[in-house]
Amino acid sequence: MRRIGLGTLCLLCGCAATTLSGSGVNSSSPFTRDTATTSPQPSVEGRATAGTAVAVPASSATVPTTQPKPSPTPTYTGSRTLVESDSGATIKLKVGEIVKVSLPAEYDPPNAQGNELTRVSSTGGYPSGQRLEAVFRADKSGRTDITSSTDYACLHTTPMCEIAQRLWIVHVVVA
Repeated sequence: MRRIGLGTLCLLCGCAATTLSGSGVNSSSPFTRDTATTSPQPSVEGRATAGTAVAVPASSATVPTTQPKPSPTPTYTGSRTLVESDSGATIKLKVGEIVKVSLPAEYDPPNAQGNELTRVSSTGGYPSGQRLEAVFRADKSGRTDITSSTDYACLHTTPMCEIAQRLWIVHVVVA
């Protein structure tokens, strides 16, 4: 993002075309200066004539347009309970360890692709109105994801609502 200095703004607004009366610099504006002369011009009918004014823009500042750095996703090791804020995390399990998932009631029961994890139990979640609780057991070495997404009754009506849905995902590495 660029900022426009006051002098540039005056130039753009057309207010920089002022004349000076021989003083060299207009004391009311630090952006305007007499470039023709620093002494009065020959007089016409006893008065000094003004020189030509030139606008000198103030220094423009450039504001960096940096993107905020995303916080690193955590990596967990061993059995634990994963919650909504753990989305994007990685969990490392050994064969036989379990991982629990506890999400708000608007989430669908979670799934894991492949045969690395087995969902042992799942209760609640959409449409029950109860908090979602699920348990997975690590059965085989490999990589998979546990995923869930929010669901709402209005997504199953005609016309369907346009409510945003959230995806919840945790990466799992079984050793």
